Amino acid sequence: MQLQIERRGQRPLYLQVVEQIQERIRSGALPSGSRLPPIRQLADELGLTRLTVHNAYAELQADGWIESFVGRGSYVAERPGVKAQMRPSPVLPPVPLLQPGALGEIMRLAQQPQMISFAQAAAAPETFPAREFGRMVQHVLAADGVSLFDYGLTQGDTVLREQLSLYLLDRSVQFAPDHLLVVAGAQQGIDIVLRALVNGGDTVLVEGPTYLGMIERMQMQGLKLVAVPIDEQGIRPDALETAITLHQPKLLYTIPTFHNPTGVSMSAQRQELLLDIARRHALPILEDDIYGPLAYDGPAPPPLKARDADGLVIYLTSFSKVFMPGLRLGVVAAAPPLLEALVAVKRFSDMHSPQLTQRALAEYLARGHFTAHLRHVRTLYRERRDAMVASLKHHFPSDASWRVPGGGFCLWVGLPPGLRSPDLYLEAIQRGVAFAPGQMFFPEQPAHGFMRLSFAAHAPEEIEQGIAVLGELLNEQLKRRQRFSTPAFRHAVPMV
Repeated sequence: MQLQIERRGQRPLYLQVVEQIQERIRSGALPSGSRLPPIRQLADELGLTRLTVHNAYAELQADGWIESFVGRGSYVAERPGVKAQMRPSPVLPPVPLLQPGALGEIMRLAQQPQMISFAQAAAAPETFPAREFGRMVQHVLAADGVSLFDYGLTQGDTVLREQLSLYLLDRSVQFAPDHLLVVAGAQQGIDIVLRALVNGGDTVLVEGPTYLGMIERMQMQGLKLVAVPIDEQGIRPDALETAITLHQPKLLYTIPTFHNPTGVSMSAQRQELLLDIARRHALPILEDDIYGPLAYDGPAPPPLKARDADGLVIYLTSFSKVFMPGLRLGVVAAAPPLLEALVAVKRFSDMHSPQLTQRALAEYLARGHFTAHLRHVRTLYRERRDAMVASLKHHFPSDASWRVPGGGFCLWVGLPPGLRSPDLYLEAIQRGVAFAPGQMFFPEQPAHGFMRLSFAAHAPEEIEQGIAVLGELLNEQLKRRQRFSTPAFRHAVPMV
């Protein structure tokens, strides 16, 4: 397709592609049902990035000019441009994956039919005990009736907090019910802590890499992010000391157990060093432990909170990964003075979490059902983790690297030297497979290429199918790179 691209003009490149394809459709040069060139082909022909062409196709599809099908390509629509005529006002261009909004893009991709999405770290829907939980709902409705639909306590249902206090003992976290705050999942827990402890312009330390949702949330709040490197034992104490001295942070956010995205768990020695540094600098720590219960090769390491003798650690966990994300229930444990501030923020946020689901979860925990549920999902997810590791060994290039995580949902893959994930991402989407490009998990551009692959939501045969596609694409990229580059000394890609 011969299009004229004006590179020095002020018109965005992707809009130039959109407008010229629209004109060809209007003129009849591209009649209904015509197949458009694949993204990679058109990008190569025009000398554009694949992300530019991808955004152009997304805009055309949003306006109804074309229709795109996973694995089949893009075609001129039967009634092109109908949606555009119905629009009341222009719509902003689609948000690129590697910009703010990436988390929403990952969740959207996970919902596309026939897409094998390793992008979202999500629990397997077939593990959700909907019928059993429904019986808990019926039981508490019969017992408490309309009172469950009245206003409740901001801090959380008393019965649920009693059960959560017992539940946390399995993670060696000892807190009385009065020191717990029920939140709408880990996302709200993070939001409440940030609003209570930091202001716009303040510095927050995170691990490099770290959870994408935390990066997006802090950027929206106008906070300064400083990434502290991690290794196979967790956050590096020397780098942490340096970051504290240089940036005077107000908070450290860490995922010490089955870290997202790398899967690393912080060693006991590293935990002690971290707590000692935090104590000397009076630095509060937000510990995200949502994957702690999902250990596959023996007991999970105790959380930081289990070693915290000074009340510096704010402990956060959730039932989104271990149970059902749609419940939107989690818990924050904090020392009393800070807890009061967190409860105040929660009150202004949404008053309280729904009483019906809180009481039903309390009943589910009290009857011992959750213990059996955990045993089941640990076995299932261990099988899926092992299936993904086996598939990676079979299909990925020999100079790709990864570490087998002891728990959680994610495998962190270092790409062969010289390869980056954005172009691979777009090609993979075209072939019906999604993953999370590694650079999304860094506040700044990383020196090496990575991808995060989440295995929990897919059966072993789907994992094999998806990894085979990614392996084929990686090998194709390596062959193209070898054709256009001279041999050079190859460095191993560090895992973190």
